[in-house]
Amino acid sequence: MVKKVSLMLMILGAFGFFILTGCEDDDSPTSSAPAELEYIGSDACAECHEAISDKITNNGHGYKLNKVENGQAPSYPYTNVPTPPVGYDWDDISYVIGGFGWKARFVDLQGYIITGDAVQYNIETSGWSGYHSDEDPGTKPYNCGRCHTTGWKSTDDGGAHQDGMPGMAGQFSEPGVHCEACHGRGSRHVESSSADDIVRDTNSSMCGGCHYRNENHLIDASGGFIRHHEQYDEMISGGHRGLDCIECHDPHQGIQDPSYSYAASLAKCQECHTGANYAMHNGADCIKCHMPEATKSAVASNVYNGDLMTHIFAINTEAVGKDAMWYSDGKKAVGEVTLDFVCYQCHQDPDGVGGAGSPKTLEELSAKATGYHTP
Repeated sequence: MVKKVSLMLMILGAFGFFILTGCEDDDSPTSSAPAELEYIGSDACAECHEAISDKITNNGHGYKLNKVENGQAPSYPYTNVPTPPVGYDWDDISYVIGGFGWKARFVDLQGYIITGDAVQYNIETSGWSGYHSDEDPGTKPYNCGRCHTTGWKSTDDGGAHQDGMPGMAGQFSEPGVHCEACHGRGSRHVESSSADDIVRDTNSSMCGGCHYRNENHLIDASGGFIRHHEQYDEMISGGHRGLDCIECHDPHQGIQDPSYSYAASLAKCQECHTGANYAMHNGADCIKCHMPEATKSAVASNVYNGDLMTHIFAINTEAVGKDAMWYSDGKKAVGEVTLDFVCYQCHQDPDGVGGAGSPKTLEELSAKATGYHTP
């Protein structure tokens, strides 16, 4: 009798094991976990979103990192990077960092960013400047992929070295910032075509995930200018904390795009700032005065003009110079731009530095600017 019972239990146990393990091969939606989302690439997105894809071609995000193939320089819609640094040719370069708007840096065949005295190409001047010149070539890893690529996974998080290059501190799906960098992995969306299966985050904090420098969102400064790519920090420090980036920017369109409308951007200012006096001074407008080039990305034309518009917007109308913009160590900026950044775009300071207009003291500028927008 005991033997019969034991045999029966063995049979039932084996049958139960078969049922349980059989579920692992069951492809029915009710019994299997959803497939892991995968990156599909911007070309796949373009098959349905052709018009948006055409816009993105003229947007600088996609050119943050550019692969050099067959020894040929990357191509850009408005600029070109004619040559690598002295001592290198295109066969020695694996990727170009940037090159679309302000500057280009170069990655060697081992995945290290090339360092030295004349290794950064500045587009505005067609000249060269240094980049980490105190570090030997072949020692600075490329670890910028979180904001320069799509689908970045650092080696610290288990990622591989992209293209097998030891200097690449991670791997990515695509070089440059493409669709899935903002919208998330698209494998489910491309199957369902449902808007519910793709990320659509229009909050400015989405952009702020890359357009910042300081974890506390203070405004980093260096060399008498705001440092670049921290527009989010500038906005929330300068009074536009409640403004979403997409209220002024089409995220798929760059401002160099021929279809970009400067007039439409100005109209956005007046949608909120109603009732003010908009009598413009000698052709200046909201953007000219409230977004001066107090930020430097590559080169500055003089001590008052960097090469990138600030997103602080707020202006200090007191008779103080740019030193009042920095905290004591000069490494952090306050949330107001000073009048020299604003007015010496056109006027000159008493030493003749600035624009082509008449010389003005800070006191004269302050008297003009104070109460300027009062009706």
